[in-house]
Amino acid sequence: MQVQGGAAFGHADGIANFGPRAGIGTERTAFTYERVTKRPGSMKLSYRSFLPVALLALLYSACSTRSGKNALREGSIEYSLSFPDYDPNGLMAGMLPEKTTLYFTPEKQLADLSAGMGVFRTSMVVNTPKHEMDYHMSVMSKKLVSKLGTRDIAVFNQECKAISIIYTDERDSIAGYPCRKALALFNGLNEPEVELWYTDAIDIPQPNWFGPYAEIPGVLLQYEMVQYGLRMRLSATSITPGPVDQQKFAPRDEYQQVAPEVLHKELEEVLSTFTS
Repeated sequence: MQVQGGAAFGHADGIANFGPRAGIGTERTAFTYERVTKRPGSMKLSYRSFLPVALLALLYSACSTRSGKNALREGSIEYSLSFPDYDPNGLMAGMLPEKTTLYFTPEKQLADLSAGMGVFRTSMVVNTPKHEMDYHMSVMSKKLVSKLGTRDIAVFNQECKAISIIYTDERDSIAGYPCRKALALFNGLNEPEVELWYTDAIDIPQPNWFGPYAEIPGVLLQYEMVQYGLRMRLSATSITPGPVDQQKFAPRDEYQQVAPEVLHKELEEVLSTFTS
């Protein structure tokens, strides 16, 4: 269970109706110039030679604004959660979580999720430089944590492994941030394609390495995930810039360290109560 681009519990598909797509307008500017020549022996200068340099500088500036010092590097993202395949009148419907929050810095991410009125909790602490994840699970008085490497994480993502990602030209704005759309395709004929909406206006290196959509080059703001038979949809509702307390990523001594296989089995048992 995991949250990506941020979320906890799982990772995955895109979202539905967002209204009209925000198009990107284009303008064409006409330049006029004339040749200016200095006295013999001096350097010749013309607007013709200056123009390509000016355009190159403008292009570099635009790229820097998007992914450089002006990109958001630290803060939090709140996601709303929904379960499109789950009967809203089902016995356990009131126990499902409604939101999750992702805290991020350039090196670490933290996603917390609470369900069953706080009886069941998960917390995922991601360390990107080390490619490790501390996955916490709490049920009643039982508190378990497992340190997952890249191979271990693959076990948790096996139910929503896309066979290919198709990038599109569609754009939109989600929670005030510009997004691009990609589609995830799967093996099963009954599995619908998944819309993935992501932004490059948040500067997190390898933001999705631990999820099923690792190749997506931006932070996921709307997506969907299937895990232990439960499909979960995440949609960013607000993004808050600002420093993140580093203590949030600190080890939690009250949790018992277990092997990844043990944690996987415990999660499967708990989540099966929602799908049985």
